[in-house]
Amino acid sequence: MLKRIEPLLKLACAILAAVLIWEVARIFAENKSVDFKIPTAMTVHAEAPATNSPTNKSPQKAIAANNIPVAPQSRGPGAQPAADIPASVQRKVDRIYESELLGQVIRPMPLALLGIGGKDAFIRAPNGQSGLLREGEELGGVKLLKIGTNRVLVEEQGKKKELMIFSGLGSQTLVEKEQAK
Repeated sequence: MLKRIEPLLKLACAILAAVLIWEVARIFAENKSVDFKIPTAMTVHAEAPATNSPTNKSPQKAIAANNIPVAPQSRGPGAQPAADIPASVQRKVDRIYESELLGQVIRPMPLALLGIGGKDAFIRAPNGQSGLLREGEELGGVKLLKIGTNRVLVEEQGKKKELMIFSGLGSQTLVEKEQAK
């Protein structure tokens, strides 16, 4: 079977090579040059006067002292765009950022119940903290109100939430019991 496909693959490669050579030749024939300009608004300004001591200079201050233009720090999607960037370009940058093409976007972990052991519940708070809690204790802005067989009732930012390890047989909902009292 490979013997029959091999000539077809060689032909496809030859066609692709010819198209590539044609496009490169066309670009050179047109002789278009691209000019890149760095806006002056993107230069870094020194916060304090730079000293001559090499150990006391930060790289940003050293760059600013030499008047070298530097791109601003990445602020992520939804941030205030720089003054020189059109909205259409900022949307494209945000789309690339959100696609995680260039790297993973760090997002906060969700509130989760990781386990229950007797009178203790192992909870992960939205700020990344995790630990054992008993009823009435608080961790990372989350207060544990009640522990059931396979679920817990927590309060986060004034709102009561029920977290479950698994659904099914095991315990009744804790939200209704709290509202009935």
